[in-house]
Amino acid sequence: MVSKAKLYAQLDRLEDELEERLVVHLEAAATGANDFAFCATDFRAASRPNDRIDAEADALVHLGRRILTLREKLGESSAGTPAERLCWYCRKWGEAGDDGRTAARELASDFLQEIGQRQAGED
Repeated sequence: MVSKAKLYAQLDRLEDELEERLVVHLEAAATGANDFAFCATDFRAASRPNDRIDAEADALVHLGRRILTLREKLGESSAGTPAERLCWYCRKWGEAGDDGRTAARELASDFLQEIGQRQAGED
């Protein structure tokens, strides 16, 4: 049986990795360099089946799901965590309709702001 300390250490590493990769990904989207930053396989809008899946978004969602599973296993809340919020933002982007380009920029900017506020609160 793996000790809780090891699971918490693993959770910390995964969350740090997610946040680091997520910020870079979101910064590109916020500047208009990636209009599909939130287009992940699990959240592809049925109304837009031809949208290009973003490989990094897919990888980030997968990493986020690992984090959510580990948090659940540890009995920790996922509310408001970057992993949980990433799923929310991917869903929101999928609901944006035909204006995914503008939505990606706006959502990425909003998510970056959330992350910044969260980091400021941890200091």
